[in-house]
Amino acid sequence: MSNFERNKAEILDRVGILDVVSEHVSLRRVGRRWVGLCPFHNEKTPSFTVNPDLAIFKCFGCGRGGDVFTFLQLRENLSFMDALRVLADRAGVELAPTKGGQTAGPGRFELAKANAWAMRFFRSRLLHQRRGAAARQYVRQRGITDETSERFQIGLALGDGQSIKDAALKAGLTESLLLAADLVRTNDDGRVYDTFRDRLMFPIRDVTNRVIGFGGRTLVDNPAKYLNTRQTALFDKGRSLYGLDLARQRITELDRAVLVEGYTDCIAAHQAGFGETVATLGTALTEHQVELLRRYCDEVIVLFDSDEAGNEAANRAIALALPRHVSIRLARIAEGKDPSEFLEQHPPSAFSDVLNEAIDALEFKWEALQRQYAVGPSERKQREAITDFIRLVAQACGSGSVDVIQRGLISNRLGKLLRVDSREVNELIIRFQRQRSTGPSQSTSPTPQPEELIPADAEQLAFRHLLEVLLNEPGLLKEVPADLHLDLIADTRDRRIAGHVFRLGSEWGDFKLADVLARCTEDGDAERVVALAERGAKLSNYRAKLELALGRIKSFEELREVQRAKESLDETSSLRSVNEYFRKRSHFAPARFTRGKVTQPSADGEESS
Repeated sequence: MSNFERNKAEILDRVGILDVVSEHVSLRRVGRRWVGLCPFHNEKTPSFTVNPDLAIFKCFGCGRGGDVFTFLQLRENLSFMDALRVLADRAGVELAPTKGGQTAGPGRFELAKANAWAMRFFRSRLLHQRRGAAARQYVRQRGITDETSERFQIGLALGDGQSIKDAALKAGLTESLLLAADLVRTNDDGRVYDTFRDRLMFPIRDVTNRVIGFGGRTLVDNPAKYLNTRQTALFDKGRSLYGLDLARQRITELDRAVLVEGYTDCIAAHQAGFGETVATLGTALTEHQVELLRRYCDEVIVLFDSDEAGNEAANRAIALALPRHVSIRLARIAEGKDPSEFLEQHPPSAFSDVLNEAIDALEFKWEALQRQYAVGPSERKQREAITDFIRLVAQACGSGSVDVIQRGLISNRLGKLLRVDSREVNELIIRFQRQRSTGPSQSTSPTPQPEELIPADAEQLAFRHLLEVLLNEPGLLKEVPADLHLDLIADTRDRRIAGHVFRLGSEWGDFKLADVLARCTEDGDAERVVALAERGAKLSNYRAKLELALGRIKSFEELREVQRAKESLDETSSLRSVNEYFRKRSHFAPARFTRGKVTQPSADGEESS
């Protein structure tokens, strides 16, 4: 076994796929499997499964599948080697050197390491007896206790401009890594300086507790009150939420999330007992953030502090939530205060009242439109308001992810809210959607399935059946002829997988599905292994299926022999001898050669070539 295979096998022994996947997906147990909403496509009914016994995942909606490495690659957009490093670090496995050395430039794994070091550095500056005194006093003035400060790892960036750079270089971090992580920047003359200076630092972590970036609040007179890490290979503020690492479990328990705007708002809410609170990172709510939250809950309460902010939040909520089957409610903080100010002056029970009084985004928007159109006895004003409202909803439903059933449910909701027949609402939604389709029509079909690579003939189908059987019953490998020509497998992925299977059988005698997955490094191979194994798991009588597949493969080998013989004879004698050949071989379905064409045996009625 190579160093690489040894590393991967050791990681698989120490890291459970269920632990990793449950950090991204809310799962529930069903028999021996765990199910949840797929994190790779939009769905309302769970079709994503995790099988801890086989150490694999599979989505029966979009077709994605594989082992824990595949999951991390897909979920975090990592290369295989980056996923290997992340899981090795998690498992405490020291990676042995591999051929080819390291990839050029810092990857996501190296960036996370640099950020983790920076978090500890900033924290040490805040706790410094003399240099952090003023910042610690500011934190306490904001009502944040020392315990909460420690939990969120609040830190301090000093203002000398070279503090983190000098310390990082002494710690062994390179300048190129600091630049890639946006911990330092360069000015016009090429001088390198600290990105964050004179700022209270808020580490931003993902659900796996990796530090992916930072937010910094100025402690001096600086027009840029807040400064975030720029987009890096690891950090994208539109795809991240502050506090989610600490809130995820509570969100799952309550089936709701509370969304605020600022770091200190999120921290104050947690300190007051509202551990389901997360914060955006200086952006309006994005579709990626909604997708992130819907993995853990069905309801999001968005807090706002003004009528204008509430109206904008309602528009965003309707546009983002309806296609994703998420309920978004809006709650306003009294007197235009932000949550941290409100909680400084009121008990937690008052904050609970604010959340309990939250209004559904559709209802909130309808009330706002009624005020805008001054709706009263005038039928014209009422019709204008209704038309504008349904048009807004139709735009939200026009993405293609709202199916006929969901549109019907939305129409029923609107019908009750507007006191209009739901059938008329549905007709209006369809009409507005058609009006918007001025360009090429948008498909409303479900997300296409990944390519299944359907075999072109019965021989390729037989090879596929062979793999399906052996991945489920590797003990039958001893019954496969040693001279089987794997190079005849047309699909390159299946050919590689077959190579892994036969080498494992030769080296180990017996093996598990996880052992095959441990050897898959090419993109798509692990996913294909799981697809083949899942399809094979539905079969019965594996021995009979194996014999049938081997019989078909052998028959095609003999057909090729006959074809070669035919080419060496003239056409007339060739046709006569070939037909005589098959008449004598009663255990094969008769094949007949006619002028310019070979009619091959059928594959049990499934396919023929």
